[in-house]
Amino acid sequence: MLRRLAWIAALVVTALASTSAATAAAPTADVTYVGKGTAKSCTPAALAKAVQRGGTVRFRCGSKPVTITLDRTLVVCNTTTCKHPWQDRSAKVVEKLVLDGGGKVTLSGAGKRPILYANACEERFGWLDAHCDRQKTPHVVVKDLVMQKGDASKAPTWKGHRLDDLRGGGAIAMRGGRLTVQHVTFRDNRCVKRDSDAGGGAVRLVGQRVTARLLDSTFVRNRCANGGAVSSLQAPMLLRGSTLTDNVATGSGASSGKGGNGGAVYFDGTKQSVTVDRTTIQRNRSPEGGPGVFYVSNDRTGTLKITHSTITKNTGASFWTGKAHSIFFLGKAFVRSGSTIT
Repeated sequence: MLRRLAWIAALVVTALASTSAATAAAPTADVTYVGKGTAKSCTPAALAKAVQRGGTVRFRCGSKPVTITLDRTLVVCNTTTCKHPWQDRSAKVVEKLVLDGGGKVTLSGAGKRPILYANACEERFGWLDAHCDRQKTPHVVVKDLVMQKGDASKAPTWKGHRLDDLRGGGAIAMRGGRLTVQHVTFRDNRCVKRDSDAGGGAVRLVGQRVTARLLDSTFVRNRCANGGAVSSLQAPMLLRGSTLTDNVATGSGASSGKGGNGGAVYFDGTKQSVTVDRTTIQRNRSPEGGPGVFYVSNDRTGTLKITHSTITKNTGASFWTGKAHSIFFLGKAFVRSGSTIT
């Protein structure tokens, strides 16, 4: 990816200068409904088309709960046509995608593929400029649904092409942009079993500038080499009002081997901060560090804050920080208040 950035950067900057501001900046704000009132009408193809276009996606699948078993990974492009704005003047920037399950929808990867993938630096998704690593769009909002049996052991494919491997995120894999998750249940998702850096059985975040918000959600029985439930690489994060149980870091040998850090939550980065608030993290496992929370700021500038939370009964660790076997911390400051941590 870095090599592609080098040879195309000049072309991108030049082309942007001639692109009309109206074309490049016009957001999508419409609502798309998937389905025509029956479970059968809520097809993976219809959902994929709606997600790619951006805006708000809701479901009309009948009165009963429905499970949509995906035959493809859902992708969020930078523009409505997945073309560069200077290539396609009809393309509008996808400022936001809201995927709203209304409390009745389960999305399943069937143990075969990742569920949702967004990558601001994926060229096939329509680059907006040469600085995709600083991009704050699209803002992906996932709410009121279940995401289960996603598998990110391999990079997803899209239209016959293999996408950049974000190395995790069975349910949600995201580079750049911004993520908000609310009232979502993540269960039985996975990614690669053994790797020094890959992580996030359920959610994988890479290189985000805006704090990701994981709110009022449940993570259960997810697994990956690191971060059985959640993995963040250079991406600040707020985990609030959530429950993480029975997630597993499946690697071994730690960072110099094949992983095994962070049974529930894994962070690796620099100055980015992670906050865990009003959250329960219990019965998660990792054979190396931090079966509850693993946090490393490589330049010792980042902060971990845990408030009004319960982090107990996490097992398997071979190293930890202080007396709390559930936590491994290396950074500027570890702030805890009103919490029970063992």
